[in-house]
Amino acid sequence: MVVTGSFLAMVAGWTMLCVTLSSASMAPQCHSNEAFHVVALPYPDDAGNRFAVSRQTGEAPADCVFDEAKADVVIGQAGDPLWFGDLSGSSLVLSRSTGPQGDLVVYDLDSGKAVLDVPSDEYELKGGRLFFWQRVAQATPETCASFAENEANGLGSVIAVLKTLDLKTKAISETGESKCVAVQ
Repeated sequence: MVVTGSFLAMVAGWTMLCVTLSSASMAPQCHSNEAFHVVALPYPDDAGNRFAVSRQTGEAPADCVFDEAKADVVIGQAGDPLWFGDLSGSSLVLSRSTGPQGDLVVYDLDSGKAVLDVPSDEYELKGGRLFFWQRVAQATPETCASFAENEANGLGSVIAVLKTLDLKTKAISETGESKCVAVQ
């Protein structure tokens, strides 16, 4: 670990020296499938990654190098904390978050465009479909059995509905299932 910055903070009457650290984990990480090679490069002074995406023309490159000039698509910018989730066919699944609740973001790598960007923390890839719980509304005591328990634990409550994204057609559909989710 390397100290990259520091500041003083007052906590409960104590002056504390706080530092920001960087580590070897700042190196790029590579992910490949039969169609695409994705290089995730963490921001040195910000949360998240940029992604250099290239079509596979054979075997995945031996070295894991972020090369924006050679990439077919570059995804992400400073201030947009994107994290790698999965790579399935031409779909790149990312999360956007700096805290407990975040967004689910899916890019169609053939077009280079986002096809999904919704408030969701839970997903599963299964049979060419992405199943995800999208937060859609604030819960009430009438719509959430655990509402009082969540509040007693200092948490809020939201209603989430289960949806699917067909990774081939990019069509989104609802399953009819919903649940109450505790949130911060």
